[in-house]
Amino acid sequence: MKAHLRRIVAGVVMTLAVMPLAFATPLAFSHFGPVAALAAIHQADSITEGHGRKPLYVFMDPNCPYCHKLFERLQPQIGPNNLTVHWIVVGILRRTSPGKAVAILGAPDPLRALKTNEYHFHLATGGGAIRPVPVAGRAGQELRMNEHLFNEAGADGVPVLLYRNVQGKVVMLQGLSPSAAALQHVLAAVRPVAHF
Repeated sequence: MKAHLRRIVAGVVMTLAVMPLAFATPLAFSHFGPVAALAAIHQADSITEGHGRKPLYVFMDPNCPYCHKLFERLQPQIGPNNLTVHWIVVGILRRTSPGKAVAILGAPDPLRALKTNEYHFHLATGGGAIRPVPVAGRAGQELRMNEHLFNEAGADGVPVLLYRNVQGKVVMLQGLSPSAAALQHVLAAVRPVAHF
């Protein structure tokens, strides 16, 4: 059963397919939200993993169990699918999320901090393993920029995958992490960049 959600963004009506207990089919958007966010994505403080020609941007919260599942599913796919994953950390789900996000962003090695958070994720309590720190300083500013871009994209839940597909359209997926089969379909659709 598929329901539809209508959203008005700056006078443009989008219809999103909402599929209960499943990951929605990739939708290509041409309105300003995801397109503008992808155009401005260089402003995000992302944590880069992989060195492939296919850039994939993922907004994630350190306490999000669905983000955690996506993280696990993407790990073995990064090299074989020629990906560069840009993890864009936001702090929106729980009281400890902003502090954990800042701890990751402000770490001497943010990728290592992200992996520590995810490899030791507590599914029973629904939280990432990294200890929260005060939201301040440069990492606090980076978190605010990441959350601004998250909002600019029109997202209202995590994880969010943002990429340009092989047809050149900006695609935004949000919500539950995709099944292994759906993720393969998404990864095959990410357009490679000429020079990376």
